[in-house]
Order: sequence, then C-alpha cells, then structure tokens
Amino acid sequence: MKQLLKLVAINLLVLFVFLESASLVFYFRKTKAFFYPRNKERIKAAASQFEIASQPGREGDLLGYQLHPYFGFICPPAYADLPFKKTSKDQFIIGIFGGSVARRFYMYEVVHHVLAKTLQPLPQFQGKEIVILKFANPAHKQPQQLLTLNYYLSIGQELDMVINIDGFNELAVSYLNDKAGIEVSMPNGIIVAPLIALANKEMAPEDLELSLEVLQLKKNVNKTANRLRRCRFATGYMLRWAQARYLLKQYLAKSERLNQMKRQEGKDSLVYLKRVEKPLDDPEVFERTLDVWRNSSVAMNDLLVARKIPYFEFIQPNQYYATKRQFSEEEKKVAMHEASPFKEPTEKGYPRLLARIDSVREAGVTLFNGVNAFDETGDAMYIDTCCHYTDAGNEVFSRFIGQSLVTYLSARPAK
Repeated sequence: MKQLLKLVAINLLVLFVFLESASLVFYFRKTKAFFYPRNKERIKAAASQFEIASQPGREGDLLGYQLHPYFGFICPPAYADLPFKKTSKDQFIIGIFGGSVARRFYMYEVVHHVLAKTLQPLPQFQGKEIVILKFANPAHKQPQQLLTLNYYLSIGQELDMVINIDGFNELAVSYLNDKAGIEVSMPNGIIVAPLIALANKEMAPEDLELSLEVLQLKKNVNKTANRLRRCRFATGYMLRWAQARYLLKQYLAKSERLNQMKRQEGKDSLVYLKRVEKPLDDPEVFERTLDVWRNSSVAMNDLLVARKIPYFEFIQPNQYYATKRQFSEEEKKVAMHEASPFKEPTEKGYPRLLARIDSVREAGVTLFNGVNAFDETGDAMYIDTCCHYTDAGNEVFSRFIGQSLVTYLSARPAK
C-alpha cells in the first residue's frame, strides 16, 4: 500500500509539474511576463477583461434596474442614503453626477481618496473633511443629471461643490435611442423599454427566463474573474482563465439575444416613453443631442451658481475617439471591437461635442476636456469595449480631475 501511495504521489507531482510548466508558458504567451514575479496591476488588467460592467447601450441584466418616477430608472440601491445631512460645519460635500464612469470614479475615490488628497493642501480645504456623495447612476445621461440635481436640492441636500462627468453617454445613448425610434432626450431606451414591458406585464415568459439566465451568468463571470486575481499557481490561473472565457462567451451570446428581443409599449401603456416616427439623419441627431446636453449643463450651472455652489464638468475619455494615445495589442483586444454599438456614435459625435465646448464655456460653465487624459500612459486603461476604466485608468482620470480643480481653484482666492 505504501508503494502504491508513493507511486500515486509521484505521478501526481509529475502531472502537477507538467501542468504548471504548460501554464507558465500559457501565461507568458498571454502577458509576455513570468507568472511568479507577478505585477499586480498586470494581473488585474488581465482579469478585468472578464468583468461585466454596466454599459449604457447593452444591458442584459435588465432585472438589476428599477423604474424611477423622476429619473427614468435607477440601479438599486442608488440614492439609498440621500439626502445626506452634515454632522459638522467642517464637512465639505462634493456631489458626483454622471453615468457608470462617474459611478466608478466615486467608488475608486471612496477607497483611494485621490481627489480628496489632491484638494486637501489648498487653503479653502484646510481643516475640512471632504465628503463625496454619489448621484451618478449607470446609463444615465442628460437631462437625467439635471433632474437628479433639481430633485435633491428640492428636498434639502446640502452641496459645496458638484462634479459632473459626461459626454460619452449623451452621444452613445442618444444615438442608439434615435435608431430605436425613441426621442433622444428620453432615458436609455434599451433599459427603460423592457422595464416598461415588465410594468405592463407584456414580457413573455421566455424573456423572463432568459433574463434570469443572463443574471446568473453575469454573477458567475464576475466571481470567476475575482478568483482569477487570487490564483497563486499558474495552473489555477490557466484553468480559471479558460472558465472565465467560456462563461463570458455564454453571457455575451445570451445577452445579445435578450437585447434583440423587440419590445414596444402600446398606446395603453402605464408608462410614457416619447417615440419618433423615423430616425433622424446623423447630423440632425447629433445637433439635437448636443442641444440637450448644452442646455442641461447650462441649467445645472445656473442653478448651482445662484446658490453659490461651484459646478465643474468633465468630458470623459473614450477609446473610440482617437487621440495621441498608443494602445497595446493586448488592450486593443479588450477595449475595441468593430461591431461595438458605441464605436460609430463616438467617432462621429465626439468631434461635434468638442466643437461645442467654447459655446458651453461662454455660457458660464467651467468645463474641462478630459479626452487626452490617458495620452501619456502605456498601462491598460480600459476594461471593456464600451467606456469603463481599469484601476490604473481610474487613478489617472482621478488625478486629472484633481489637478484640473487645483489649477483652477489656485488661480482664484478662497472664499
């Protein structure tokens, strides 16, 4: 028996060495680096390709949203702790508005305090406790930020500064709305239309069944991606990578099926959604979209300036708007896809958006153009084919926002 156990142990060891060696080769081919002296940021970037983020134009996880009477829809528990009341006169409240990129900026700030640490040395922040509040919600776009701000001011939310991160959702969601026959100022139609169908009890049983499958696959993909980061052996990494890739492929296929299901509320719908008879031409849809964006930005600024609350707006960078930045081949595989529904509206819309900057500034809005924020870094910045950033990307963008504010505020006397 001892000899048998010894033989089994030796064979298992040989098998492990073989698998580990093969896995080391696999890892090296994927990352051009050795597994054991691992770079944590590289591991995170590799694992992040399997994370399923909230994307403004492709939402398979429809049951993760709720219809909201004022904001169109929300991703619960959004706004659960609002309004926030100051517990000390030394608290300085900064509200973060926007879509999922703004939400991720907030989440990164809560952990790493990049913005707070950057602002703290300024005289006006000496002795202040900087409190960051999240008003951003995945897939929101203007005028949802404006509506959210109005509502929370009306119920007594105190704010000392507002930061709005936008641009991409306005272009991408409005463009996709128009192609789906939904007025550009309406909330994201790909999300709100199925929710309306649920409210009207018009969603077929197969739709619900597919929605549940997509939710479960999303959960499994994200769980596997998290485990991928913690692998100590190359063999475990290879097996988790293969599992994550398989699950992601299943998720994308079923999510696409769910998104392609045609749903349209009837005349007797319980929920109103303004529709258009036919899509606009591209120049018209961008003109209409940017009118809504500009009007909303100016309205937010006017509302806040009247209350002596500074308002700052940042246009977010996106991979489909070409700048001087050079993408590695690995990042291209993660971040870019020719069939992405966001590619066309970004390529066509961003130049038009940037051409409107002076007009918005002339109306009194302090607007920062962040499209070049990633130009000087070679690290992987994007985690998907939509718009979302790696931890390294959130760090760079957070520093860009912080330094922009420091430069602006330093040129003006503290009040």
